[in-house]
Amino acid sequence: MSLDFPKWIAQYRQVNPKESIEYRDSSGAWKEDKYHRFYSISSEFQQRGYIYRDELRKIGKWKSGGRIDHLLKQNKPNHVERRTTVAFRANNDADKVEALTELKGVRVPVASAILTMYDPAKYAVIDYRAFRALGAAKPRLLDPQYYRDYAEFIEHFQDYNSSPEAYRFYMEEVRQIAQQKGILPREVDMALWAFDEHTS
Repeated sequence: MSLDFPKWIAQYRQVNPKESIEYRDSSGAWKEDKYHRFYSISSEFQQRGYIYRDELRKIGKWKSGGRIDHLLKQNKPNHVERRTTVAFRANNDADKVEALTELKGVRVPVASAILTMYDPAKYAVIDYRAFRALGAAKPRLLDPQYYRDYAEFIEHFQDYNSSPEAYRFYMEEVRQIAQQKGILPREVDMALWAFDEHTS
């Protein structure tokens, strides 16, 4: 692998120094997770087993800058709680994403943010920058000599925004990198994003 992951993780934190996400604690009070690895929000979501609608709207704003809030707020609170419960209990990545994308306004990138905030040790945020940078971390994905890998990468990259299968593919690659480098999947997406943002 050609990427210097510690360098690009540090670059991500430098580019996004004030990145944070709000969530409700067990008393219902708003708290702020200022840590890029989402440790406190993850602990709360795992203990509770679902998220609230207003937390969904905060995550949507974190991921998409508020462009989808008019859709997210159309979800009924109990529907958000039910779908996120189903997602957190599902057995595989594609089923988790499918459960979340039944919510209005939630497509694969927002679903990936929800899952990553739920468990950054197992999930990573997907977007075009991070997906595109997989080729720098795993050059085989961009080498037509390995046509099957290349074709699969191109197909999923084109559909990353709407395909649960694209997220499954992305997470397989990200988890391999995380295991090889001894870092979290969340840290992999941070590094990929920072690398692509710097080089594009």
